[in-house]
Order: sequence, then C-alpha cells, then structure tokens
Amino acid sequence: MSLMNEVEKLMNEVDASFDFRIVNLSGKKLYIEGLKSVVCLSDNEMIFQLKKQILVVSGSDLKVKYLDKSTCVLEGQITAVVLK
Repeated sequence: MSLMNEVEKLMNEVDASFDFRIVNLSGKKLYIEGLKSVVCLSDNEMIFQLKKQILVVSGSDLKVKYLDKSTCVLEGQITAVVLK
C-alpha cells in the first residue's frame, strides 16, 4: 500500500477523489502528484499547472529528480509551497 493511501485511510478519506497530492519531506524533498504541465523551472522557483490551480515552489538549489506526465519529485532547500 502506498504512503498516500495510508494517509487517506487515517483521514477517513479513502473514497475521496483528489485533484493533486503534495508531500513535503523536511523541506528538502517534495513529491507532487497531479501535474498537468510545467510552467517554469529554475534554481530558486518552480511553477507547475495542476488541474485547477497553479503550484509555486520556492527555495534554493532546486532540482528535478523525477518527472513524468503527472508526477514530479524535487529536491533542494524548499522554503515555500504556494497554491494560486
């Protein structure tokens, strides 16, 4: 079972449908699920289009460790994760 399935079970949301999921691991790694497209990538800011919102990740030394059509893993010093 995945980490997100365990979290949903603990929150009694097993049957809920989520547009996106974000997991911030100690401000050093960020897992994002539910991407529609990449808007901007730089060392200090990354912007992603989700289904209904824009996700802005700020920090320093940001790097994409994994990226496919709907999932991304970032690493670096993550200082802010903002939905717009």
